[in-house]
Amino acid sequence: MDLIYRYDPFAPISPRQIPTAEAAVDNLLEGNARFIELVRRMQRHTLDQTNQEPIIVPISPIAMGLPLYEGAVLTQAPFAVVLGCSDARVPTEQIFDQSFNDLFVLRIAGNVLGSECLGSLHYAVKALGESLKVVVVLGHSKCGAVTAAVDTYLSPEGYADIAYTFPLRSLVDQIQIAVRGASRSLEQYAPIFQHNPDLHRSFLVAVTAYINSSITALELQRELKLRVKNPPQVKFGIYDFDSLRVQALPLESSAPPQLRDAPSSPEDLCQYSNEVVEALFNLPDEERDSCRLTIKL
Repeated sequence: MDLIYRYDPFAPISPRQIPTAEAAVDNLLEGNARFIELVRRMQRHTLDQTNQEPIIVPISPIAMGLPLYEGAVLTQAPFAVVLGCSDARVPTEQIFDQSFNDLFVLRIAGNVLGSECLGSLHYAVKALGESLKVVVVLGHSKCGAVTAAVDTYLSPEGYADIAYTFPLRSLVDQIQIAVRGASRSLEQYAPIFQHNPDLHRSFLVAVTAYINSSITALELQRELKLRVKNPPQVKFGIYDFDSLRVQALPLESSAPPQLRDAPSSPEDLCQYSNEVVEALFNLPDEERDSCRLTIKL
């Protein structure tokens, strides 16, 4: 299989036009769709050895945001801030098919909101406010930090190793609110899990990932409204390893990428938690089962 990046120096250059938050979100979701299509094409080529057609990826150094000549330094002008997890399997720019200078990326395990993250975010909004249109909180499925928080919830006796390490404890503790919310929303399906604790753990991790991102988005939106005049919109979602898609609810494989507005109140948060569980159990069996913790965290 040949994967070819091709640059046409005579192709017309289209300036980036992202005037609104809606345009910024559309740009991110369209980029995620392009990323999914590229990976799926590569997978099909891998499985079908008779297909010898190369995969051509058009690319332009200028469109990538690279300087036009040696020594030139671009003005920083991202159109979105993305607060994501540190997981090495979740490369933010690639997932959204974005280039240099498009995203201001903050990454911390569990995509929780700490003082350092807030400091970086305040800098971005105040110093880069002219170009920024949206802030996105991006969690991901099968998250190691979320799994650690779930395990301490299910087996508090195993919390000792974490309890004596303050930085790690503070990170896991922040996710506990999401774990408790997920557990409450899953209570109606308790009979399904009665004799299958591993399945319950997997589903609890799956639901918590969504709720954790929504909680961070809610907190972030409140913080921006308190500190910033005319703050950018806050959206959230998770990156799903199986579908390669960014989504705000468990979706069937044919659904397009999506992001969702940050909750505006605790009541919205509770309603969203129930929506996640209902969406998960409305999936076809084979897609719902994909949330099982079958990969190494």
